[in-house]
Formats: sequence, structure tokens, C-alpha cells
Amino acid sequence: MSGVAASTSFILNGEPVPGSVSSARRLLDVLRDDLGLKGTKEGCGVGECGSCAVLIDGEAALSCLVLAGEVEGRAVTTIEATADDRVEAMRRAFIEEGALQCGFCTSGMILVASRIPAGAGEEEIRAALVGNACRCSGYASIVRAIRRAHAAEGSPRGVETGDTVSVGRDVPMIGSDARVTGREQYPHDLAPPDGCLHAATVRAPVACARITSIDFARALATPGVVRVLTADDVPGTNRFGLAEPDQPVLADGWIRGASDVVALVVARDRESARAGAAAVELTLERVTPVWDPARALDETAPPVQRDRPSVDGRHPNLLAERTIARGDVEAAFDTAHAVVEATYRTGHVEHAFLATEAGLAVPSPDGTLRLHVSTQWPEADLRQAAAALGEPYEALSIVQETIGGAFGGREDISLQILLFLAARACEAPVRMVWDRAESIRGHGKRHPVTLHHRLASDAEGRFLGATADVLIDAGCYASTSRQLLDNALAQIFGPYDIGSVRAAGRAVLTNNPYACAFRGFGVNQVTFAMEQQVNRLAAALGIEPVDLRLRNLPEGPRVLATGCDIAGQGGLTRTIARAVEEAGEPPNPSSGDGLVFGRGVASAMKNCGFGFGFDDAATAEVELTGSGAIVRVGAADVGQGIETVLTQIAATALHLELEAVVVEWTDSRTCPEAGSTSASRQTMAAGNAVLEACRQLLEGGGEEDRDRPRSVRCTWRFPATTALDRGRGRPLAAFGWATAVADVAVDTRSGDVRVLRLVNAIDAGRAINPLLLRGQVEGGAVMGQGYALLEQVPLVEGLPARCGLETCAVPTAVDAVPDIRTVVIEEPEEIGPFGARGVGEATMIAVVPAITAAIHAACGVWIDEIPATPERVLAALADARG
Repeated sequence: MSGVAASTSFILNGEPVPGSVSSARRLLDVLRDDLGLKGTKEGCGVGECGSCAVLIDGEAALSCLVLAGEVEGRAVTTIEATADDRVEAMRRAFIEEGALQCGFCTSGMILVASRIPAGAGEEEIRAALVGNACRCSGYASIVRAIRRAHAAEGSPRGVETGDTVSVGRDVPMIGSDARVTGREQYPHDLAPPDGCLHAATVRAPVACARITSIDFARALATPGVVRVLTADDVPGTNRFGLAEPDQPVLADGWIRGASDVVALVVARDRESARAGAAAVELTLERVTPVWDPARALDETAPPVQRDRPSVDGRHPNLLAERTIARGDVEAAFDTAHAVVEATYRTGHVEHAFLATEAGLAVPSPDGTLRLHVSTQWPEADLRQAAAALGEPYEALSIVQETIGGAFGGREDISLQILLFLAARACEAPVRMVWDRAESIRGHGKRHPVTLHHRLASDAEGRFLGATADVLIDAGCYASTSRQLLDNALAQIFGPYDIGSVRAAGRAVLTNNPYACAFRGFGVNQVTFAMEQQVNRLAAALGIEPVDLRLRNLPEGPRVLATGCDIAGQGGLTRTIARAVEEAGEPPNPSSGDGLVFGRGVASAMKNCGFGFGFDDAATAEVELTGSGAIVRVGAADVGQGIETVLTQIAATALHLELEAVVVEWTDSRTCPEAGSTSASRQTMAAGNAVLEACRQLLEGGGEEDRDRPRSVRCTWRFPATTALDRGRGRPLAAFGWATAVADVAVDTRSGDVRVLRLVNAIDAGRAINPLLLRGQVEGGAVMGQGYALLEQVPLVEGLPARCGLETCAVPTAVDAVPDIRTVVIEEPEEIGPFGARGVGEATMIAVVPAITAAIHAACGVWIDEIPATPERVLAALADARG
């Protein structure tokens, strides 16, 4: 590089760098690969996320954008530094305020925060953090931590020595010390001492085509390349899928969507693997694609999956179809005093977990394969991988490394089978790390939905009837779209008492990115529509939105409008009352300079557990040792803190101090299966399994003799559920409840919407850990805000356009609502451990319709398609003016 020396040296964390390093390499690569300082993370590589932040001569900088030659003779500080008092103060404050969840962004966040001047106000703090993305926390706890560090006030959070009741206490997340010092290990950080091979994927430049040839001769001739794998090299079945095996491990003749991998190149280093992948030559024949889900339903539409039989014998792309009906809907509408009707639309959204997909597969001397990776459901991964490799399940195992965020996006297979395949083919350790662009292309998105809705009431606002027609874009593969359709229809009319309903839903295949689980799992979309309808009806009748909801919430045990028999509504009514109370007086309607203000309210329910007849269970083993207890349970901690929660449950149940309990959850060979960390289920499922094992130990159960500790293994199951059956039965076993109140400002000149305050009231059943619970509520609130106003994945012929975090419009610290108020209701859940219920998903669902209702209260227009971008707000205002 012109003007740059061949090598450079600098001061690192107060000490000279031994020897010299290449000045043309990125400082990030030098720190991580040459010097072994893995605390500096790479989340994007293009300066969008801030995870790679370091200090250069005391000023924050992004090491992914700095060449080593630019720090010649300068002082570089990373998160591993021990002599910086300002960094140390931030470390303590982040732990005490619970300002870290998955932890991947924490290193960069702390270093940047340590340079914010003491006494800075909230706006100044948020502006300083604008380049540091956090997908988990919602930023509020981070701002509190910075102010705490500046004030140097408060005592460390924790459980007092000798206290054996930790349930209900603020306990810092286990692993916090490792996260704030950069010692936490993610899959990206693994480096076998004897080296390893590296893999890179080959993907087609289009989302829909027939493959006529794959020529990898040039790839094999690329220096460093040792193997190229195609569909012919898959020894077992060349299909996988979480709910049904319809995705190819390696494309076998057709490209159906953006995520398809055509070939896998294995080389001696990452650069050679990528060069070899770029050298693979594909010959493609373009075929007619299907982008529009409505068009996909035509009987004459080209099939997305040509080897899939039609569900009904007529529609080639119909994946699933369901109908729910109760009562006489037409009579209800004929006698109604008021009817509201609208069509609602939602789009593709990116999970945007900060740690991209990465893993390391290692053959063992006994012939088994071990995979170090991040996943929400290790057992499901292993079952799919075993089928693809044609090997017994027992021949494979997974070690869960620390998970850098998930939100549903790590429930489906991404690179797991590819790594197993490469390691078996080469009989050597193989590593693969996806960059941000490949991550966005390679995994699924939130389901886009179009929903036509009608709601009828009498003059007093009592709901008489409702109908809904739902069209779901499943994308190119099934994933869990059938299950999402069931979940959406079971909760499509919310918690309300409606005597007559009809809902019909269809999920269809297109050549768009496949849609998969995402926080809320279909309930977000239908709740947006239902709550918008309730607010629309309130406006039509001149009834306060809160009053209208309360008039239609029956007391006690009941059957939902969709036929789901439930034990009660938890603390939903209390969440409404407390949210309104905490919100206080609404904002003044106008400032006179183009800004108008409004308040909106919405409520939500969300299932806890899978339901629909699935045998939903978790198993845990608890072993008493001479110094305490070991809990083994395969419940993935994705940053929500389940490891900490299970520690608290076991410590309280066994009357032990918190420090005497160790939870092991990372190794599939030793930790019993607990199912997926999804569906807001792990606190209840794994928590109950741990609690029951502890109870049996106290009662004297389990294995015991004089020479070894006692141990008990217990399985806990959710109550039995039934399939979705046209409005009968009990398809879901338990629910979480929430109410949100949003205050917004709308600029009628630009269409910009700013959320000023958000009250999020959640019925947690029992707050096992209030500190971690607040983090979940705040993070969910900002994710809901992003869904309502910002986030979307623009597609160009089925491919994500410009695959970056900024393109996906993930909220920054400046975008996020500055005033989040968390209200926790504790109405005990009958089947929950200590009365607790899952809350991770319910935290965001009510936020979206509360914001869109607030937009209407501010400027008089209904926003029926999200995100409510400035362009859409301006268009709605123009339509209203005629």
C-alpha cells in the first residue's frame, strides 16, 4: 500500500507489541488473530456496529476501519486493559445495572462509554453511542450504567452472604465478569492450537434458477484449497428442516431462494477458502420466479419447489391452510351497531443478532464429530445433521459456545450441517465464520403477513363478531411456517370475549427468503391488526380505548374467541390499569411548529410453550456435591439469562447460597435435552424440571450411597394440548400478558415519528430476577419500536439489498425511545416455577399497535402497514387531505 510501511509497532494496553506486524492489515485482525486478544469483536466489518471499538491514544476508534500502519508508535487500548480506571468503572456499572445480555457488543460499548465526559446528559450519551449497536438491551440500561459510573454511586448488586433465598432478587447475570473484560468466548473466537481448515460457501447470484453445471476446477487449483463439496458429496439425505426436511444441504439442481448454498470450499486459511469460492463457475438457467404471495396462490403459478406435491391438488405453492369458526358470524355483523374493516400488512425483518454465524467442527479420535457453535436447539440440529451425514445421532455432539443474540434466528440450521460435512470429508477440524452480508442472506426473516380484518360491536362497544383472512409469505422453504400459522390463528382475536368469529389462514411458498421463528412467532402480526381494529372501533364509537378493552375482557376461566380453553387472563386487567397509571397525563396535542403529539394503548397475549399437541418437555439433572449442587440442563442461554434464573431456582429450592450452585448447559453429551430456547418456554420448562429435581433430592429421591453424591434427573412437561381444530380444544397451555402505552410526536412536514415515552406493563407471574426481567422488557420494547417504525429488509428479486445493519434500519441509541417505563405485575402462573411465566416475547407485541394508535391520536391517520416510515406517514396524511 503506497505510503505505508511494511511493518509497524505500537503500544498495546501499556506494553510494547512484541516484534512487528504487517501495517497493511486491519488493526482488528492484528489484535484478534496475531495477538490473540479476542475481546475486540467483529459484528459487521464495515463500521456499522461498534463491536470492534478500541481506544487509540485515548480516543474511541473502530478497529475494523483502521490499518495497523495507522497506529505506528501510538497507544492502543482494548477491553482486556487492566490499568484504565475509567474502563474499570464502566465494567462495574454495566454489571450492576444489568447493561449486558448476550454480551457481544459489550466490549466496544464499554470502551466508547468510558470516554463520554462525566456529567453528560442523556442526549449527549446517546449521541456518543450512536455508532455502537445493541440488539438485546434497548440501550436504557446502558445509559443508566454510564450515569452510574459517572456518579460513582450505588453498591454492587447481588445476594447477601448467607442468603439462601435468591428468587425475586436482583442477581447480576452469571458470566458478567467475562463479558465486561473480554474473556467471554464466542464461536468466532475459537482457534485450535494445532490449526484448522476453513470453509466458505458458494451461492448463486440470483434467488431463482436451474443449475445446469458447477465447474470447480479453478477452485481446486486455487492455492490453499483442499476440497470442494457439492450435493454429490452429501452421504445421507440431502435435505434438512426444523419442522420438515425440504431444504437442500447443498443445492441439487435448483436455486429456490437467497439462502441456498451451491458448494462448499475448504482451504487451509479463510482467505484461500473465499478465493476458491469465488473461483467456482456456475452455469444457470433463469426460470420464472414468484415474489408475490398472492400470485403464488394462483393455480397457474410456477412451483417454487418442483418436487413438492400440492397440498390440495390444485395450488402448487400452498404450504398450509387452516380455518377457525365459532358461532354465527353473519348474524353478528347483520345486527351490529358499528363495524370496522381494514387490511394490514407487515414485511420482512432481519434478526440482526450482533454475533454472526460461526462454528468449529472437530473430529474426535473415537470417530465422533464435535461442533462448537451457537444454537437455540442443539438436539434438533443434531437430528438434522445425523440424517444428512447418514450417521447415528450419537456420533455427533454440540458444544454451545456463548450465544451472541438469537431472537428466533438461530433455531433453524445455518452452517451446522456444512461444518459437520466438511470436517467428516476432510477428517480435520474445520472452521467457518459468516460476515454480516452472508448472515443476512443466509438465514430466515420474520414472516410477512397480509391480513384483512373485520370487527363488529353493539352500541355499547361489546364485541359481537370478527373475521380475518391471513396470507403468510413463507418464502422458499417451510421452516416453521405451518406452526406459525397455527399460532397466529389461535391468538388472532386476542384475549377478548367475542361470540362469533371466523378466521382463515394460508401460508404460501415464494422465492423470497424463507421465513422462520422471530420473537413473537406470528402473534406480533395478528396483534397489530386486532389492536388497531380495537382502537379504530373505539374512535368510531367515541369510547375511550382503555374502556373498550375492559368491557370485552371477561373474568376468570374462559374460552378464547378462537376456541382455546384457558384457565384465566392472568394479570392482563392489572397491566392495563398500571400502564395507564404510570403513563400519567397525555402530551399536549400540538406544539404549533408542525409537530403533533398523541397517545396510544394496546394489549397483548403470547403463548408460553409450543402447544398444538407437541410433546413439550424439558429434562434436568441436579447433583448434590460436597460443596453445593451441579445442575445439568440443555437450555440455551441466548442472553436472556436462563443460566442465572435456573441457578436462582436451584439455590432457593435447595436452601443453598447462590455461589454454591453451578449450572452446566453447554454440552449435548452431558446435559439432558430441554428443548428449544423459544416460545417463551425455558423459565417454565427448564425451571420446573430443575425445581422438581431439587424437590426430589430434598425428599431423599435419586441415587445415593456412602461414596458418591446424590443425583436426580427429572422431566417436566407442559400440560397436554390439542391440534388447532376449527375453534375447539386447548391448543395452547399457558400465556403471558402485557399492555403498552406510547406517546409519540409526529412531524407532519417530514412524516417523521418520534416515540417520546413508552410504558410497558408485563405480567411476569413471579419475577425470578427483576434486574434481568427489566432488561428483557426494555429490549423487547425497543425491538417493538423498531418493528413499528424502522425495520425492513428491502429485496431485489428475492435477494436482500445491500446486506448491512443500516440497510435493515436496526434502532440505534439515538433512535430508541429515551423514556421506557417498566411495570411488572406478579399474578402467579399456576404451572410456573414459583409462579413465574415466560415474558421474553410478550415484551414487544403490544408496543407496535400502541405506537400506531398514538400516530392516529396525533395526526388523525391510521397506519395499516408497518414499518410506519416517513414516506408512509406522509402518504396517509395526503390521502386524508384528499
